[in-house]
Amino acid sequence: MSAVTGRAADEAPARPVVPHGRLVPAAACLGLFMSFIEVTAAISTLRALQLDMQVAPADLSWVSSTYTLVVAACVLSGGALGERFGRRRVFVTGVVALAAGSLVVASASGFPQVLVGRAISGIGGALVLPTSLAIITTTFFVDLPRMLRYITIWVSMSGVGLAVGPLLGGALLDRFDWPAVYLVNTPIAVVTVAIALYAIKESKVPDRALDLPGQFLSILGLGTLVYGIAVGGRLGYDDPLVLASLGVAVVSLTALVLVERRAPMPMLDVRMMGSLRVSATLVVAASALFTFVGVVFLEVLFLQRVQGAAPMATGLKLLPAMVAFVLSTLVAQRIAGKVGPGRLLAAGSLVTGAAAVVLVGQRPDSGYGITALGLTLLGLGSGLVVAPSTAAAFAVVEPAQMGSASNAVTAFRQVGSVLATSVLGAVLAVRFIGVLPDRLDAAHVPPQVASAVVEVARNGGNGTGRSTPEVTEAVNASFNAGIHTGMWVVAAVSALAAVLALAFLARKKKDA
Repeated sequence: MSAVTGRAADEAPARPVVPHGRLVPAAACLGLFMSFIEVTAAISTLRALQLDMQVAPADLSWVSSTYTLVVAACVLSGGALGERFGRRRVFVTGVVALAAGSLVVASASGFPQVLVGRAISGIGGALVLPTSLAIITTTFFVDLPRMLRYITIWVSMSGVGLAVGPLLGGALLDRFDWPAVYLVNTPIAVVTVAIALYAIKESKVPDRALDLPGQFLSILGLGTLVYGIAVGGRLGYDDPLVLASLGVAVVSLTALVLVERRAPMPMLDVRMMGSLRVSATLVVAASALFTFVGVVFLEVLFLQRVQGAAPMATGLKLLPAMVAFVLSTLVAQRIAGKVGPGRLLAAGSLVTGAAAVVLVGQRPDSGYGITALGLTLLGLGSGLVVAPSTAAAFAVVEPAQMGSASNAVTAFRQVGSVLATSVLGAVLAVRFIGVLPDRLDAAHVPPQVASAVVEVARNGGNGTGRSTPEVTEAVNASFNAGIHTGMWVVAAVSALAAVLALAFLARKKKDA
């Protein structure tokens, strides 16, 4: 019996042994959790921070925008730095930067220090996001099913981070002042660094060039793009500063493509993106986070500013999206094996589009039922797209390009999440300010009061500084109209993603 057993064991394929196999993805997931909790936890502190530091309404949005802008501008460089200097080293540096930035904000004595802290955290997020995924792919590339399972868990942590942010922020604000919210990442960072140093084996590409022109152009192009979109929503897109910013973005990103095509070791392999299948996968990956983060962003604004929900109540009301997202993510890989990744991505995108359409039905006085339905659909659809889009990116490239695909899909996904807040914030602002005068006039608000309310709104406030019932009702209705327009944009992006998935990813692989 022993001989037979030994012979069977010899013939069975041995599963590769990875030291500390569970601790590696645990560290990566904790880093991702830290980076996403920075997004929604900060939103819960805005009102308290504004009252404490007497921040002008027009400047308050930069508490959130500074972090996301820096992440978008630097995320491509984060992946390249990880390959050059070591993925573990850059990951740990990013985790420390995330916590350090939060400590700077928590100890801030003035608003400029808050923005500096948010920028430091943004640099940390840009280092953590690409390297955390790269650590999983490089550690488990010899065991593809295991790698895909850990990628699925890694992706689900983004939903957990987005969910815990408002809940934790609301709970802390009920008991402490707003700086306490920014101290959350400190103990998580200590644990993450300890696990990373113990369990993660260093990996890098020793001869990896830094590609300084590519890094400069990506930071300049993405930074000015996000800045121009965000500021244009308030100043108007005919403003000289906005036009100049968007012009620099177009020139810089065009130059980035040209430079990367000629670079011997490009930071972003644009030659790989010459395949329509690869490009479609990256766009779908970006749209997935654009949709998920965008709808959560709009819902936080709707629940807090239109319906007046407290931060803790807002977090609880967002739970259907987060629970559905995590559950859907965990089963998505099994479904993909049966129906194919292309069809799954298309179906998930259509479900998220339907969620946005359902949420257009929200009104200032509507009940929670329609909100819960829309958020549940959002979580279900997003879970069917976010993780499978990562796996689909690996499926449409050659094995030697998996590292480049990992960097590209992470970068596109994070740019999608950043553009969600900047684009939808701009759409909301333009629509809000555009319909507000008519709503005030219909409510018979005196012209002088109406002009003052519109001016406050144009400068970034909510326009309720002179809050008679008529003004409050008109402002809420106008703001809700802006949210509805943002939801229609989300629905259109989801529909486009579904078309791309069906057209290029649901068919058999061909050279494209």
